Order: sequence, then C-alpha cells, then structure tokens
Amino acid sequence: MTYTTFRVAATLLAMLTTITVPATARAQSATTGAKPSTAALRANGTQPTGSDRMRGFMLGVHSIAAPGLTLTGGEIGGEFITKFGAGAGVTAGYGFTRRFSVFASLDVAKQKTAQDVEPAGSWGLSHVEVGGRANLALGASSTVPYISASVGRRAMAARTTNEDGEQFDSAITGPMIGLGGGIEHFFSQSMALDAGIGVGYGKFNNVKFGEEEYDPKANATTSIRLRLGVNWRPGGRRS
Repeated sequence: MTYTTFRVAATLLAMLTTITVPATARAQSATTGAKPSTAALRANGTQPTGSDRMRGFMLGVHSIAAPGLTLTGGEIGGEFITKFGAGAGVTAGYGFTRRFSVFASLDVAKQKTAQDVEPAGSWGLSHVEVGGRANLALGASSTVPYISASVGRRAMAARTTNEDGEQFDSAITGPMIGLGGGIEHFFSQSMALDAGIGVGYGKFNNVKFGEEEYDPKANATTSIRLRLGVNWRPGGRRS
C-alpha cells in the first residue's frame, strides 16, 4: 500500500506541474497590448512580486486522504490495522524570505479498524507538526514547488469495543519526524492552491485502553497523507 500511495502522489504532483508550468510559460511569452507591463506595475508598487507573496504570514486549510496504518511488534499481539480514511487540517506559517518559511500544522483523518481487529472502532488519526519549508527556484513566481521537514506527534483515538462488547476510550500516541513536498499555484495575488504529500515516521510509544496504559514497544510505522487545499498569503496584497 505504501509504495502504491507514493506512486499515486508522484503522479498527481507531476500532472499539476504539467498543467501549471506550460500555462505560466505561455503567459510570459504573450505580447503586451495597451495594458501596462508587469514590470511597470511592480515598479509602481501596484503589483506584488514573487518575493512579496512568499514573505509574511500564511494561513491554509486543506483536505487529506490517508492510507491505513499497520502496527506490529512488541505487545501489539499480531497486527493492529486501520483502513483508508479522509479528513481535514489547517496550517499556519511565516515566510522570512522568498525561499524559507516556518509552519505549524494540525490534521485529522477518520479511519476504521480492519475486520477482526480488536479493539474495534472508528479512529481519529491526527498529526501535529512544526517545521521548516524551502521553496524551490523553478518556473515563474505564480507556481512554487517546495519541500519541507518537521517534528511532531501522531495520535490515534477512538471510543472502542472489545470482543465482550464492552466500550472504553482508547488512545495510541508517539513522536514522529516528517518529510513533505508539493506545489503551490497562485490563482490571485494572495490566494493559492496547494497540492502535496506528507510522510510521518516514528514509533507509537504509549497505548491507553480504558484504565490500562503501557508502552507497546511497537515497530516504527509510516503514515502518509495526500493533501489538497487553499492558502491565503496577505503579503501578496498591496495597499
């Protein structure tokens, strides 16, 4: 499942690049008519530059698609498996330069347990991250590829049911490191589409099933999220 998801994500990003980069090239090669040139507008301070857009505060909302997780090893007792789920998230950031910014993000996806997995339930898989982002100097300022790195925590929580029909609150948590990448494409001076992928890696080191709490000593796991959303960058507006 992991390798298939990587291939799908790479295909989606390649398609977005194919669509946006030629469009940008055509816009740059078009001859100017009676309207003032972009260079003239920027010189007069009436149109933001690419540098302006990426600096300052950023707020984004996005939907996510997350393949299921498989926990093994230690005291897990076989395999604990969740299914593919969808969700949403929010990101806030600040660009210090046109190339580098910092961010904090939170997202949650709902995932049900696979058949015959105990304790059964509908789990909320959440990622909380803080990290840095580097924008790549490729193409025009309206299309910005980027890569990111982060640290944070992952958590899974649910109201679960055991094989005896008893219900109790359950949670599985642990630290993670994250890597990501994507493409941000501006459709106005301050608004941009954002399509990307995030990968989290780490061990879940705390399990709580009802009143029972322990370190499961589970193997490290990888979580993947495909992301599509909209970012607002007020630095792209001029008074």
